[in-house]
Amino acid sequence: MAETHVISALALKRSELLGEIKYYESLVKEHKENLTTIDKTIHLFDSSYDLGTIKSKRVVRDRYFKNGEAVVLLLDALRELKRAAKTDELTEIIATVKKLPLRSDYEKATFQKAIVASLSRAADNGLVERVGRDGVTVIWQIKAKN
Repeated sequence: MAETHVISALALKRSELLGEIKYYESLVKEHKENLTTIDKTIHLFDSSYDLGTIKSKRVVRDRYFKNGEAVVLLLDALRELKRAAKTDELTEIIATVKKLPLRSDYEKATFQKAIVASLSRAADNGLVERVGRDGVTVIWQIKAKN
C-alpha cells in the first residue's frame, strides 16, 4: 500500500506545478495579445513594414541585486559567521536578509546561480576563496590578507 505522506507530498508538488503552468500560460497569452496589438499599430503607420525583420531581444530577468550588492551581503554574512560556509548556507542567509520568498525550485536555482556568480567574481577579485568542497557544494571564506 502506498505511503500516504508520500502521496500527499507528491499531490502538493503537482498542484504547485499546475499553478505555475497556468500562471505562465496566462502570461504568454497576455504577451501574445500585446504583440498582436503592437503589430497592428505598426501596420497602421506602415502597411508594408516587414515584421519578420524585428528580431527578439534577450530579456534578462531574475535580477536579485543592485550592482555590487551581492558581494557586500556575502562578505557581511561570512564576517558574521566567522567561519567558512557552503554555497547553500550563504544562499539561504542572503535570501533571508533580502526577504525573498523562493517558492519554486526554479526560483531557488536561479537565485543560487546569482550567488555562485557573485562568489566567483569575488574570488576573481581576491575577496573570497574556495577552501573546500562538500560533495558538489563549494565551501567559501573571506580571503586572508597577505
